[in-house]
Amino acid sequence: MKLFTILFLLFSTISFSQVNWMTMNEALAAQQKEPRKILMKSYTDWCPNCKWMDKHAFAKADIATYINKNYYPVKFNVEGTEVINYKGATYANPFKKRNDRAQHQFASFIRIFEYPTLVFFDERGTIINPVPGKLDSKKLEIYITMLSDETYKTINTGKKWSDYQRDFKYKLQD
Repeated sequence: MKLFTILFLLFSTISFSQVNWMTMNEALAAQQKEPRKILMKSYTDWCPNCKWMDKHAFAKADIATYINKNYYPVKFNVEGTEVINYKGATYANPFKKRNDRAQHQFASFIRIFEYPTLVFFDERGTIINPVPGKLDSKKLEIYITMLSDETYKTINTGKKWSDYQRDFKYKLQD
């Protein structure tokens, strides 16, 4: 009976791992205590590709676990009303009341023009790179591992990027 309980708990934890999303302000505050990169997933409520990524890429247990371990994961609604304090400036969505699809000032500031867009920040909260568009779990794995282990710093040509993708060894896929 004990073995069954242990196996059940282990299986439940592994099978139902999910990304522990937070706000940008929470992630920036957490960085002050324990430096870690931030992975921001920007989305809109009406975006089908955003929902697809939640269901098919972020929902994979190994990917969710990897993100939770290596990043502060932020889920940011680019049409939302969250007030964000970033590097001494305050960003909001003052036009939301007049236009339900008004873009948040922070989204404009970091140049998000396509949904979804992943935005990676370093341990000090500085933007590393945005990655626009729908990513499946394999593409997502390439980006989250490349950014977390800082391999991205050595990829500075199209050929190096192509070679990196071609030679990438997947570890987080079922």
